[in-house]
Amino acid sequence: MSAETDPFLALDVSTDDYATTAAHDQQVGADATVAAVQAEDDSDAEREKATAARAARTRYTEEDFIAQKASYTARIDEGSVWKQLLVFDPPFRPSGAFMSALDAGDVDVPKANGDSSTGKSKLDKKHHQAIQAAVSELYFLQKYAAVQEIITWAKEHFEKDKKWDAQVVKWEGKIKEKMSAQEVA
Repeated sequence: MSAETDPFLALDVSTDDYATTAAHDQQVGADATVAAVQAEDDSDAEREKATAARAARTRYTEEDFIAQKASYTARIDEGSVWKQLLVFDPPFRPSGAFMSALDAGDVDVPKANGDSSTGKSKLDKKHHQAIQAAVSELYFLQKYAAVQEIITWAKEHFEKDKKWDAQVVKWEGKIKEKMSAQEVA
């Protein structure tokens, strides 16, 4: 062991190596401090820009607020979510029984085109959610025949996947159960 080594620490470190390392650490620390100050200045400028943009976007005069408040009406869907299905590709074409069950005589139903394709469309998430919302609402309103018609249309026109199949089987089981209970009663 060298003379500089502490017997309790059992490390052999020369004084020269320590001095070089400490000087390097001090320089790196100074550079990091300068970089941190510059980054803080940049973030302050960005923060001020964002605050100004937010203020311009959300600034309302009292008159604007009162006008918007006066024109506001709550959206109430009571048995009309199924109307979203009329704009699908291919569109839902409800039967006369469906329309009369929902008192929807004033709804414009798309006419059948002569060039109807036999291929099935891929069911994306937006369409799946719209069909699910329509089925759920009509189920809640106890319009089980209407729900069955939507399910049949969806099965005929959209590709299946495991999630979709499980959902449709669940819907069909519930509908059959409820319709048979209605017939008995």
